Amino acid sequence: MINPEFTATSLATDLRQGKVSLEDFYKKFMLTFAEVDKKINSFSEFREEYVLNQAKVLDTSRRNGKLTGKLFGVPIGISDNISTYDFYTELGSKIYKGQQLSNDSTVVERLRKEDAIILGKTHISEFAVQRSSKTLNPYDIKKCPGGSMSGAAVAVATGLVPLSVGSQSNATIIRSASYCGVYGFKPSRNLVPCTGLIKKSSTTEAIGYFARTVEDLGFVLEIIAGYDGIDEKTMGHSSRNYLEILMQTPPFNPKFVFVNNQSFNKFEKSTKKVFRSLTKYLKKNLSEVDLPNNISESEKLHKIIYEVELSHSLSKEFEKNRNLLSSGIKDKIISGKKISGCDYLKAIENSEKVKDAFLDFFEHFDAILAPATHSGAPVLGTNGLNDTYLSALWSLCGFPVVCLPLLKLDNSMPLGVQLIGAPNDDARLLRTARWLVNSFGSNQ
Repeated sequence: MINPEFTATSLATDLRQGKVSLEDFYKKFMLTFAEVDKKINSFSEFREEYVLNQAKVLDTSRRNGKLTGKLFGVPIGISDNISTYDFYTELGSKIYKGQQLSNDSTVVERLRKEDAIILGKTHISEFAVQRSSKTLNPYDIKKCPGGSMSGAAVAVATGLVPLSVGSQSNATIIRSASYCGVYGFKPSRNLVPCTGLIKKSSTTEAIGYFARTVEDLGFVLEIIAGYDGIDEKTMGHSSRNYLEILMQTPPFNPKFVFVNNQSFNKFEKSTKKVFRSLTKYLKKNLSEVDLPNNISESEKLHKIIYEVELSHSLSKEFEKNRNLLSSGIKDKIISGKKISGCDYLKAIENSEKVKDAFLDFFEHFDAILAPATHSGAPVLGTNGLNDTYLSALWSLCGFPVVCLPLLKLDNSMPLGVQLIGAPNDDARLLRTARWLVNSFGSNQ
C-alpha cells in the first residue's frame, strides 16, 4: 500500500532542487488524488484550484531567490478539528457546517512557515468522539479504518499525502495507524502546542500525526514542537534536533518492557501469535512484568476525566443545538454531567499517581512495548473497537506513543505495535522505534 519513496523528507528534497515546478507536480498529482479519494473518502474538503495557486506562489518565491522551507511543496492533510484560516473547520458536525475560522492553529502556522502546502481537511467523526468517520479502509473497504482520525490515516496509507495531522484524546491516532498500516505518533503533551485544536478534553487530548517513516516523524516534530506563547502546557519546552538524534545508533541495544495483564487474554488468537513472534525476537532485550496494582483503575480514571471535560466543552452545543447532536454524543455529555466535581478532582489527583508509578520503568527501559490494538480492523458496523484500554493509560499520562506497522495478521491485514516512552524524551523514543523497525523489519 505504501510507496516508501513518497515521504515528507524525500519529497521536500526533490521539490527544493527544482527539477520540476510545483505547479507541474501538482497538476499530475491532482489526477491521481481525485481518482483515489473518490474511492476511500479521506478528505472532507479539498479545492484543486486553491492548491494549484499555493504551488504557483511557492514557485514564484523560489524563482525570486527566496530560501525554501524544510517542507517546500509537501502536501499535508489537516483533520477537521484543527483550525485553518482558508478551509472550513466543521468538526464533523452538522452544527458547524460551513464554519470558517480566521486563524491557523499553531501547528498549521508552523507547517506553512516551512512552505508546506495544506491540501485540505480530512474527515473526522462527529466532534472526533464517535469511533469512525465516513472514510473506508484501503486494505479492505468492508473493514473499519480506525477511530475518529481515520480520514488522516487513510490519506497517508493511500499515498494522497506523506503526512497528515490530527489529535488523540484516547486511542484514535494509534488505532487508525494500526488498522491502516502506517506510522502514527502522539508526542508528549508538553511538546506540541494545542492552540487552534478544538479540544474536547484539555487533560487527555494532544496533537498527533501520521507518516510513512520514523524519520518523517522526527523531521516534523522539529518543526511543530516548542512553546508558542499561548499554550501554557508547552511553556519551557523548545524544539530539538529530533531527526539527527533518531538517526544515531543507540549506544546499546534498546531494552523493552512488556507490561502484562489480563487484557492480553482478550486479544484475538492471530494477534497473540504475531505479537509473540515479536517478543520472541526481542527476548534478549525484553522483560515482562505484571501491571502495577495501583494503576489498574486507569481506564476508569480516563473515562471520568474525559467525559466531564467533554460535557463542559460541548455544553453550549448541548443546550442550543441538542437536536443536531447524535445520540452517542448526547449520552456521553449526559454521563459527564452526572459525575461530581469531587470525583473529577479525585480522578485528576489519582491520574498523577498513575503517571508516577510508570516513571520508574524508564530508568531501566527505553520503551514500553504493547500491541496497538487487540485485533486487526473489525468488520464495519460490528462492536469490535473495545480496546481503548490499550491507549487510554498513555493518553491519561501524556506520555509519547508511536505506532509502528510491523506485523501482518493471517488475513493479511496490518497490525501495529506501540512503543511508549518517557515524558518529554521523545527523541529517545523515536531512536528506539527506528532501531526496532530496522532490526525486526529486516527479519520479516
